[in-house]
Amino acid sequence: MADLNPASPQRLPAVQTAASPILTAGSIVLAIGALYFGSEIFVPFALAILLSFILTPMVNWLRRWRVPRIAAVLMAVSLAFVVVTGVALVIGRQLVQLADNLPKYQTTITEKIHSLRESAPGGSVVSKVTTTVEDLGKEISGGNKKSEPVQPRLGSRVEEPVTVRLEAPQPRPLELIRSVVGPLLAPLATAGLVVIFVIFVLLEREDLRDRFIKLAGAGDLQKSTQAINDAATRVSRYLVMQLIVNLTYGIPIGIALYFVGVPNAILWGLLAAVLRFIPYLGPFLAALFPIALAIAVDPGWTMLFWVVGLFLVAELISNNVIEPWLYGSSTGLSSLAIIIAAIFWTMLWGPVGLFLSTPLTVCVVVIGRYVPQLEFLGILLGSDPVLAPEEQLYQRLLAGNVEEAVEIAEDYVDACSSREFYDNVAIPALRLAENDRQRNTSDTNYRRLVADTAVFVVREVEDHVREKAPDEENLTAERPSILCLAGRTELDHAAAEMIAQVLQERGLSAKVLPPIAVSQGALGQLDLQGIDAVCLSYFHPQPQVYARYAFRRLRRRAPHVKFAVCCWNLAAGTGQTEELKRQTAADAVFASLQACTDQIAEWTHRAAARGEALQVVSETEPTQVAPLHRAGLTAVQRQELDHASRKIAQAFEVPIALVSLNDSGSQEVNDAHENSLDAHVIAANDVLVSEDVTEDPRFADDPRVLEKGIRFYAGVPLRTSSGEAIGCLCLVDMQPRNFPDQERQRLQEMAGKLMVDIEKGLSLSLPPRPSDAA
Repeated sequence: MADLNPASPQRLPAVQTAASPILTAGSIVLAIGALYFGSEIFVPFALAILLSFILTPMVNWLRRWRVPRIAAVLMAVSLAFVVVTGVALVIGRQLVQLADNLPKYQTTITEKIHSLRESAPGGSVVSKVTTTVEDLGKEISGGNKKSEPVQPRLGSRVEEPVTVRLEAPQPRPLELIRSVVGPLLAPLATAGLVVIFVIFVLLEREDLRDRFIKLAGAGDLQKSTQAINDAATRVSRYLVMQLIVNLTYGIPIGIALYFVGVPNAILWGLLAAVLRFIPYLGPFLAALFPIALAIAVDPGWTMLFWVVGLFLVAELISNNVIEPWLYGSSTGLSSLAIIIAAIFWTMLWGPVGLFLSTPLTVCVVVIGRYVPQLEFLGILLGSDPVLAPEEQLYQRLLAGNVEEAVEIAEDYVDACSSREFYDNVAIPALRLAENDRQRNTSDTNYRRLVADTAVFVVREVEDHVREKAPDEENLTAERPSILCLAGRTELDHAAAEMIAQVLQERGLSAKVLPPIAVSQGALGQLDLQGIDAVCLSYFHPQPQVYARYAFRRLRRRAPHVKFAVCCWNLAAGTGQTEELKRQTAADAVFASLQACTDQIAEWTHRAAARGEALQVVSETEPTQVAPLHRAGLTAVQRQELDHASRKIAQAFEVPIALVSLNDSGSQEVNDAHENSLDAHVIAANDVLVSEDVTEDPRFADDPRVLEKGIRFYAGVPLRTSSGEAIGCLCLVDMQPRNFPDQERQRLQEMAGKLMVDIEKGLSLSLPPRPSDAA
């Protein structure tokens, strides 16, 4: 009854899956062995299949003229046989003529070698060395040993040596026929098999196709039919176009060699056309014989230079003009695959395999595209990219390969546009990085490397676009009209840079700020004067809470500003944008860069047409301000504290100054960077300065700090009159900077005065900047 257990059938796929690689490898080894040992059958059959691809269009053309199938096949095969026989006769006559002239060429070559020896500066040295080597060889072999003459004895008769001559017997008629006809039997037998196979393949083409579909389809007629059609199309196109290319290569070479004066020019033109079927090596072999003949015929060197130049020019024109124009890379094989295939099939089937290597490998690659077990063959040998464009870019970003990443970007921008590159390649690549981050499979250093490299690519794309259109200058304003903010991580920062770059291409001025600018202490310090739109970027799959908090605080200060959020982990057109728009309190939610830039451009132009003057007001909604009970601050006092933070930032000429106080009852959204950096300040109860966070061993590997875009940090504890540290005052910048001792002392002084004002109820009296005092 064990066979009736419903769990037992579930174990069979696992066993089959585990055994499938072994079965696949075994099947490949058996197939290679069968091809090797059965070459006498498979070689004619493969030649017949390939010839049938060439003759099928002719047969179909005759069939359209109402010619019966048998007659059409016989006519096509007969025409091919006549053409091949004619070419063979021409080649035979040329070879006979060449053999008759070889003694003349030998004399010319000998004279040319003697002239080279005499004209060479070290000719005498060469001759001496050659003579010495020959003498040493004779000494070693004992050829120079002088035999001592044998003295005849007195009275003995000297006998003359007897001359012995060996003559071969006259061959019998049968042996003569065998020695002459024997070497020709094998090629003739192969040719006969090929002709017979071609006729039957053309006659039974549909039946053979149906049988192959039934044999290889395994019930999936669609895939097997597609595989056959794809292979037939690729191979037939390759053979026909390669034949045309070879004729356009061989015929001009034959004509040019005739006018240059090379004997047997027709032979070399035909040989060049035939040998060009051999990948890469064929043109060199075709040029070798005419070059050798030019040396043998011409007493000088003029003919040699003409022949070499002729083949070079013909090869350049054929490779760079004729081949791309006719068929390009229609075979679907990579250059390395063509070389490997030539070596493999030559080892398997000899010279015939060398000629058949490319079309046979095309069939193997097509099979690999449709048979899952052989998919690796299509990946290894095919020319199609195995990685999607976004995967290619992501791999370059992960490796920090800036040069190749920029090359991918510039090629795509040249073919399309920068906006399409960001929408279709760059942002999906960053999405892959974010998904790795969510799965915790990507190291923080790699995430930072991906973001930094992506920002560098954006800069290069911007320069590349400017170089392509130097006359189209971007419209710039005194102040930016769009603010592009990174939501949470450095990946969001890279996406914000892409939005700003596309907006600048459209003549709009945009400013990019890192994630630290969206923190709870820095939102109140954002300069919104002259801003028409604010765009927040998020790769986080659920950015609702973060975006809603930021927009509500900013909307109170600038009610006329349009707020948009880009959720890059949404699929465009899924209908989720409307729900997110309601949840984030934004004016619009986008999942594509094109929709975002179009809407922002419309908002900006509409505001410019109305001539609106943006008025920034202070935050007055008390429900959104944290009641800092321990410090005894009211909502109005909190606004004064934010104003004090802005004045401190101006005094030190940094973008952001933050005041954080310990309060267990705070309801605000806390930022991880504050908990990390400020905790160090409060724990040390002393000034903490990091002039370059990325080089500081305390924070270099802390993603909570680096992903916010912080590069400079200086913090000092805020102490009460009793000496208790209740918070800290810190300065933040997005660029590394020097912070000398006098600046540290001034920061301590400001922190002391700020704490005195807090304890007195925020009657703030902070010193102005040194430039203002002057």
